[in-house]
Amino acid sequence: MTVPVHKSGFRWTLHLFAVVGFCLLVLILGGVVALFVVEIEDVIYADGKIVSELPFDIISHVDGRVIRLNFEEGADVRAGEVIAQIDSMQYEEEYVAIESAIREYEAERDVKAAELAALESNPLPKELWYAETNLRETEERAKRTGARLIRLQRLRSTNAISQKEFEDTEIENIKTQAEVARARENFEKVKSGLGEKNIEKARRDIALVQAKIDGRRAALKLAARHLDDCRIVAPSDGRLVSIPCKFTMYVEKGKVVAKMSSGKEIHGLAYVNEGVVRKVRPGQKVRISSGVFNRLEFGSFEGTVERVYDTPEEGQNAAGTKYPVEIRIEPRGRKLKLGSTAEFAIVAGREPVIYSFLGMSREDFQRRRAEREALKKKL
Repeated sequence: MTVPVHKSGFRWTLHLFAVVGFCLLVLILGGVVALFVVEIEDVIYADGKIVSELPFDIISHVDGRVIRLNFEEGADVRAGEVIAQIDSMQYEEEYVAIESAIREYEAERDVKAAELAALESNPLPKELWYAETNLRETEERAKRTGARLIRLQRLRSTNAISQKEFEDTEIENIKTQAEVARARENFEKVKSGLGEKNIEKARRDIALVQAKIDGRRAALKLAARHLDDCRIVAPSDGRLVSIPCKFTMYVEKGKVVAKMSSGKEIHGLAYVNEGVVRKVRPGQKVRISSGVFNRLEFGSFEGTVERVYDTPEEGQNAAGTKYPVEIRIEPRGRKLKLGSTAEFAIVAGREPVIYSFLGMSREDFQRRRAEREALKKKL
């Protein structure tokens, strides 16, 4: 006995599958169309921190140990207030030593000035005061001694005088000739302008001492500046964000001793990944979630992109290169803590869904299409 086949039930199943398949096809086509038609917010997420409007570092200009801290981190300071004091003992010793050297040089200069005044009244040394007279006198004496020696030579030939008397006269003549030579040399010195040279030398000696004094005074100013630099002073009104130099810590010249912030506005620094930083533009809206104020309880803060930095963040890690983006924040009366963490959602615009899936923007798509068209024209 054969079992009858219910063809109507089979047809109904086929019809059901066809309807379901058509609906799925319509949904798939609708989804594909929606990828290109429906636009959503293109949001770039980045971590960062809360900063002030004008953050700056205070650098130490001297080496030394911190002997006093007058403020703690987070304190508000006024311009001119001393934040910390560095040991100034070595610079005080240097200052006193330079002052003593200046006084010694000034005393030496006064002595040389008195010598110059004496030289200007009589520029020649005592032995040259009567050089011309001495020359005439010695020349006359030399003539007489020479004539006497000639006479004695004649008498010696006749044995009228002793040998000793002749030798004594000869020695006296030699001495007289030497005196004439010395007198003539002294006279030549006088004629060559020895007095003017002595005066000029005295003036140069005074100028040399004065140059040493000027150099020491410049060094004294530098030493005084070092003493002032031992006081770490706030350059403007603001808040101490951090104080890297702790009590008794040794500070090196050129190192950061304090980080300050000033300005009335609150800003944020978002560190955006290099792959999406090209989408960020000044003026874009930002939603900020503060680490201090819970988003579920206090909600998000609003902000605006102020600046996109061209250089990456220092101290990169395995997460990749990131670029700082400065954001102006509306605190809504909340006292955001400087240096606290925050999450930033930068609204880069509205893009079709397909662009978000592909990690592209409308500009990227248009640029690539232009590149393909330019390549086709070359081929």
